[in-house]
Amino acid sequence: MKLALAKQLTGIALASAFSVSVANAAMIDVTVSGPGVAEAEAAETDFLAFLKDTTTETFEGFTAATGSADQTTTINTSVGDFTQLQPGGDYPSEACNDGGFSCAGGLAILNSDTSPFSGRYPMPADADNQNWLDSMDSQQMQFSLASMYTAVGFYLTDPNDVGGIMNILFADQTEGTLDLGAVFDPSLASGSAFYVGIMSDVAISSLTFYTNDENDGFGIDNVTVGTVPEPGTLALLGLGLVGLGVMKRRKSSDTAC
Repeated sequence: MKLALAKQLTGIALASAFSVSVANAAMIDVTVSGPGVAEAEAAETDFLAFLKDTTTETFEGFTAATGSADQTTTINTSVGDFTQLQPGGDYPSEACNDGGFSCAGGLAILNSDTSPFSGRYPMPADADNQNWLDSMDSQQMQFSLASMYTAVGFYLTDPNDVGGIMNILFADQTEGTLDLGAVFDPSLASGSAFYVGIMSDVAISSLTFYTNDENDGFGIDNVTVGTVPEPGTLALLGLGLVGLGVMKRRKSSDTAC
């Protein structure tokens, strides 16, 4: 598979070396904005310009959680289901156990008025945008897309200290792995905002986030799913910085963090 080198989107292009085990393998393009509200918002605008038939979940239609009674293992949304696969925060003093919340209680829709976290917030920066979905320090969280979409984009807040991986499962049962530790620099200030965009010429089934720290998490907002208009679009983009950890392979029976 040949990747042309061209810069078309704002941010860092991460489509790098692939390990492919099928004859007609998918081409995948992953971009991550630079840190900061302005760069993240610009990246979202650029990413959406390439897509059609988009649906965006802003989480504004949900009532924000005020404690553990409002947490749940799975949150069903217009773009798909978000599920806590493994909780984190074993220690009672952790922030996800503050303010009536529980690290083991599942995911939560939060806003700034009720959040136990100081570094996570709604994106984009808009007065009408108040809510986001919080991982509540889950060690494993999965986003299963609602339909056969070939593109997904979203904001992440405070992800720089996750230090884990994001696994991308495709409809053809191949999968890709993005090394989050290589993308989100731990030296960045807490509370940084990023926009992540993923495009493929094969439908994306799910994204699974694995963290290496049980007392760490992130916020996710404005999740958009859609389709790449033409298969050739990815070939024209061909974005790539070698060595940043995206590997494509056949799905195995289990994935280790």
